Amino acid sequence: MTARHLPRRSQQGVAAIEFAFVLLTLVLALYGIATFGTVFYTQQVLARAAEDGVRVSRILPELATVSGAGSATPAALAAAQDRVSDAVIDSLARSLIVPGTHATDATTRRNWVSSQVSVTVTVPQPATSVSVVVAYPYASSGVFPHIPLLDASTWIPEELRSHARIAVAPI
Repeated sequence: MTARHLPRRSQQGVAAIEFAFVLLTLVLALYGIATFGTVFYTQQVLARAAEDGVRVSRILPELATVSGAGSATPAALAAAQDRVSDAVIDSLARSLIVPGTHATDATTRRNWVSSQVSVTVTVPQPATSVSVVVAYPYASSGVFPHIPLLDASTWIPEELRSHARIAVAPI
């Protein structure tokens, strides 16, 4: 027996429909990969910035003398916290997490980061450690492209956080 084929006229458009299904699946997969990639990259940038902050705290003379003396003056602690916070903000401003409209030059990038990203530097009394917490408003930052047909609010994180801590050795 021979296989029975439908007339060519009844099969018109089948390839276009199959292509549409394949293209839709491919575009959704690529969007998912790109979105996951931006979340992963942003999380890595935050972790690196927090590590940069605690690395700077190792060389601060305010904390080294404070840990040896046992207690810190409020001015020395505030100065150390400001320097650590500045190091974190500088590290974030050099990355690609700043939206395109605010990434025109270094000053604009730094201003955006300092206004949008929360940096908390904690130095307990006596200064035995330095803790840095960085919080980035990911969903409202406009880093990832928004597709109106998908409800991204259910699977895109509102905020990304990173934390780093280092022990301060007395001198």
